Amino acid sequence: MSRSRLERAFNRYREVVPEFELFLDALGRPPPVHVRVNTLKARPAAVAERLASAGVPVAPEPWCPWLLQVHGDAPPPVGASLLHGLGHIYLQSASSAVAAQALGVRPGDRVLDLCAAPGSKTTFVAQCLGGRGVVVANEPNRRRQRSLVANLERLGVSTAVVTGYSGQNFPLRHRFDRVLVDAPCSGEGTWRGPAGRPRRVKPEFRQHLARQQAALLRRGYEVLGPGGVLVYSTCTYAPEENEAVVGPFLAETGAEVLPLGLDVPGEPGLTSWNGQPFPHSLSRARRLYPHRFDSEGFFVVRLARP
Repeated sequence: MSRSRLERAFNRYREVVPEFELFLDALGRPPPVHVRVNTLKARPAAVAERLASAGVPVAPEPWCPWLLQVHGDAPPPVGASLLHGLGHIYLQSASSAVAAQALGVRPGDRVLDLCAAPGSKTTFVAQCLGGRGVVVANEPNRRRQRSLVANLERLGVSTAVVTGYSGQNFPLRHRFDRVLVDAPCSGEGTWRGPAGRPRRVKPEFRQHLARQQAALLRRGYEVLGPGGVLVYSTCTYAPEENEAVVGPFLAETGAEVLPLGLDVPGEPGLTSWNGQPFPHSLSRARRLYPHRFDSEGFFVVRLARP
């Protein structure tokens, strides 16, 4: 991916992203490979030992002992390993794991993953439940449901229920302790490395996404019980899909923005963009940039219902 192409695609964020040139450098490199140990079937030390013996050296992330970063110049493909096939590990980006861990799921919780496929965060939530409680994995797309169910089965999840509602119309008759809204987005945070394909995102498409994201966030909050926690996340840098979605929602609902609660090198959420002000409390949100946190670009905000 050429430097000039990267600059054209991301120049709109030059005044937002600190050390912008280093940001562009990071975008030109592929992100490291991470695997999450599925503690429903295995333990991190045993998995690390098995991977090392197969020529795949790994090291745990300090903020999440279940997440192992793969090291080495050309390790064997982890996704083709027996450990992966047996469901002992799951390939997951570090940024995706941040969004799931920020939920703070406890055994016995009732959890809703409103946009669940392919199951990266759902299966993370399930292992946090430790066999107690339930996670409702909602995915309206039938084709994507198949990959979701396959991952739940491979990882041995027995505490999940799969539903197929359109997220913004999820039934209101149940209340949840934790809700994850990992919303469909423009995906700019995934454009890394030689295989990255930056493209122009038309303003009309961003507006369409923002309307969908706002509707998903609103419904997720409506089914959140008092004292519950909701995490809204995207894998894009666009303020139109992040702070500009959450800001009006905060003014409308009075939801509280909580600290992320994880020791990861993220930048504060924006309090203004192109002359549009956002609530100062959004500075507690976190923007994950690849030159500071070597993974995909992400936006994560943690909200509480009074």
